[in-house]
Amino acid sequence: MKVTHTDQHKGDVFSRTRTSLCVLSALGLLTHASATLAQEAEPQTTEDEETVEVIQVSGMRSSIITATEAKMSSDKIMDGISALDIGALPDRSVTETLQRVPGVAIDRYMTQGDPEHFSVEGNGVIVRGLTQVRSELNGRSTFSANGGRTLSFGDVPPELLSAVNVYKSPSADQIEGGIGGTIDLETRLPFQDDQQRVAVTLTANYGDLIEETKPAFSALYSNTWDTSAGKMGLLLDIAQSELSTRNDSMYVRPFFYRDDIEGHEGETVYVPRGADWRTMYFNRKRSGGYAALQWEPKENHELTFTYFVSDYDMTWNEDAIFVGNDPFAVQATTDSVFGDDNVLEYGRLYQDGGIPMGSDVRVSDQTAKTEDFALRYRWYNDTWAVESSLQRVNSSSKGLDSTVATEILVPYIDVDFRGSLPKVNSDETYLATPENYNWNFQMDNQYDREATMTAFDLDVTYYTGMELLSAVRFGGRYSDSRADNADTGYNWSALAVSWLQGGIVEGQENITPDASDLNLNTFDNFFGGRVPSPANVYAPIVSYARDYPQSYETLQNKFVYADWASWAYWSQRNLEDDQWQNDQSEKTTALYAMVDYDYMDGKFPISGNLGVRYVHTKNVAHGHLQYPFVSDFGNGAYEDLDAEHSYSKLLPSFNLKMELDEGLLLRFAASKAMARPDFNSMGANLTLSASVKESSQGKQEAGEPLGPDDYDLTLSADSNPYLDPMTSTQFDLSLEWYYDDANSMYAALFTKDIKGYQVYSLSQVEYGGYTYNATWPVSTGKADITGAELTINHFFNNLPAPFDGLGIQANYTYIDSSTELGDDTRPYDTDGSTYGTMPYQGLSKQAFNLVGMYEKDNWSIRLAYNWRDEFLMSTRANGFQADDSSWALPLFNAPTGYLDGSIAYKINDNYTVVLEANNLADTVTKNIMKQNGPGNHYGAYHVNDVRYALSLRANF
Repeated sequence: MKVTHTDQHKGDVFSRTRTSLCVLSALGLLTHASATLAQEAEPQTTEDEETVEVIQVSGMRSSIITATEAKMSSDKIMDGISALDIGALPDRSVTETLQRVPGVAIDRYMTQGDPEHFSVEGNGVIVRGLTQVRSELNGRSTFSANGGRTLSFGDVPPELLSAVNVYKSPSADQIEGGIGGTIDLETRLPFQDDQQRVAVTLTANYGDLIEETKPAFSALYSNTWDTSAGKMGLLLDIAQSELSTRNDSMYVRPFFYRDDIEGHEGETVYVPRGADWRTMYFNRKRSGGYAALQWEPKENHELTFTYFVSDYDMTWNEDAIFVGNDPFAVQATTDSVFGDDNVLEYGRLYQDGGIPMGSDVRVSDQTAKTEDFALRYRWYNDTWAVESSLQRVNSSSKGLDSTVATEILVPYIDVDFRGSLPKVNSDETYLATPENYNWNFQMDNQYDREATMTAFDLDVTYYTGMELLSAVRFGGRYSDSRADNADTGYNWSALAVSWLQGGIVEGQENITPDASDLNLNTFDNFFGGRVPSPANVYAPIVSYARDYPQSYETLQNKFVYADWASWAYWSQRNLEDDQWQNDQSEKTTALYAMVDYDYMDGKFPISGNLGVRYVHTKNVAHGHLQYPFVSDFGNGAYEDLDAEHSYSKLLPSFNLKMELDEGLLLRFAASKAMARPDFNSMGANLTLSASVKESSQGKQEAGEPLGPDDYDLTLSADSNPYLDPMTSTQFDLSLEWYYDDANSMYAALFTKDIKGYQVYSLSQVEYGGYTYNATWPVSTGKADITGAELTINHFFNNLPAPFDGLGIQANYTYIDSSTELGDDTRPYDTDGSTYGTMPYQGLSKQAFNLVGMYEKDNWSIRLAYNWRDEFLMSTRANGFQADDSSWALPLFNAPTGYLDGSIAYKINDNYTVVLEANNLADTVTKNIMKQNGPGNHYGAYHVNDVRYALSLRANF
């Protein structure tokens, strides 16, 4: 189709061309060609009208336009990603999609702060440096039964979504709960498209390290009908995806200050405790379904019912060998080499009698399900709009983590830290001899979590028709939630570990496993061949971990222990027992009032909203209280405890949007936000203790009666049912330039003053008329976060062919933070020295995304690079702290980048074939252990699959 434009628009075309050249030059994509193209782009002096071909946009470009329009029209500061094409979100998981949004990062570990179990698709989501993020489905709160308050985004099939939006500044009508931001997952509705739609996608997923292919599919049907009962619409969507991956890891354990190393007596050198290696295999099946029914019985009345379900079944199993030695018993051979900083660079570690190492088989299974039912009614006319919703969320998560290990006293560990990757090995012949192993331990963790929520909300809008005060909004929300979290914790039990063997009175012949009990774990193609494969290791056969609890009983029955070692007997923990329960009920009531304002007659038109939200929360943690076994303090009495905690908050908010010029917007936002504590940090199973004071021990030894003043009364717990919410006073400023349909630039500044950050500290609590010194989480920590975001979206559609299909998306985030932590959260080096102020956990100072796109004719090509600066993972990570916490290192994830890509070819209007690839650069993810004397060193290295997905999409 041809349309004509006047000379005035020719200037706009040239302006946009010049902008394209500037963007390309700034990115270093054009050099001398820039001047040539600029000369060719000079407009000709003529009065004739120019004919310009209108380009039909689709694919990536149309999705960017949709997301841009949503951002531009929003009354809040937000960013998002849209997928106009059905099932075409730009990544294979919701978490990987979210990392493309400015200010958003993801955690690539199974559990936050656990460096030993990598997650290829990402796990936790961080917005502007904070994990306190609220999750929504179509504007309504939703969550997973994971002990927290947020949806497990990796559990959600991305094929069911049409958009993912991240709201960074709240308004009074928005549900409270996220100080980092709110992530809203949008699904399609049948009334959004009056045509019948049928879409099917078939996919094959392949990992190059595990060398396995798994299937995936999705299907959608949508249609509307005009009937005598009114307009009706139906949408049905299903998706299922399977994935198998492999992750190889190497670990360098903390360095210790030594002055007794052979050949270096009397001088301080730094020697690691040891080094070890492992491989983890991950398999998941993610299924989901979505149904939407809409009915418009008459004009201005609309009923919408939606049902969303997500099923996530996951299994990972691990072959690992790990050190279990006394770090001060390790020696280095005299030919080992130390650097100028006296840190071991390469050599051989050994220990009298051998270095104790564990070799395990570990299997972790999880089944999770979340259902969301919602019924919404909407009525509106020229003056009023009323919307009301009734929602029900059911969520469950059940799993077992089972580990069975052998022990071997290896003659030595060879280490070489000089290259970009370490080389770690041991005596291959010794490790390949089954007779050198003995039974070590078994450990299980069971959990069963269920959570429900029923919510009702009402929103009323009155359109005033006035010039300045355009609308008045008011409404409220009530929710009734229940979270029942049963978790046994890790139930560790020794079998025949070397230091316990003297306590075995029967079963000495069973200390060494039979050959049939063992499997040789091989580490073929380790790290994709980039390092020599370490020695193969014998570990228990997988059935010992899988056939729980019968297999545990079989192992336990192999040994009889002396009385002093009777603690070693394994006993299965019953999930139904009171001590493993964390049951909570919570009711919230919220009311809000807000005004929309706009003034369009001034030089700089403005619009926005001003409002306040009142929130009342009542939480009751149902648990039990165990009194000390001292007559004065209850004599071991055990009683039910319903720990009730209520609080109210006023949350004001202000949002301003000012139009400085056509397409140039200035935004300002000020608000107060809150985030309630996670359910798993509010358990009410508490045990009180009473110990005789040191000053009163003489009285006790003399047989004199003791009184209450002779005891230290304490409480130590990992949870606190009286925690207050975190609050944040926050300000945002952004400048947004929309200079073409798909082209835009943004700059944003933000600051958050956070109070109520949870830290372990000492406080006092009263039970039974006595005051106990409690060491548990308290809401006293503080943090300050400031940051900036820069974004550009640009298509070079005015460049000469074939370059007119090029486009880029780029964003950069800078965040700075400071925190005040409790003493029990501070790190300590292996020599007992302390550290300065730690950054906020999970927060990277810098991050950026760079996406290159090419879309022309039937081709769509995309390369996406995501980079994230270092961030603090934990100050108490497993493997990097002492059992007695005498030392605990701060562990950081090193700066890391990942490259993903996709190529799509549109065969015709109905069929498209797509090849997607993740981790194209085959990235090595590293962890940094920071120490004062020896300096900073990599403590962990992870390599996982390059993943490919080949899909055929059909749309009718």
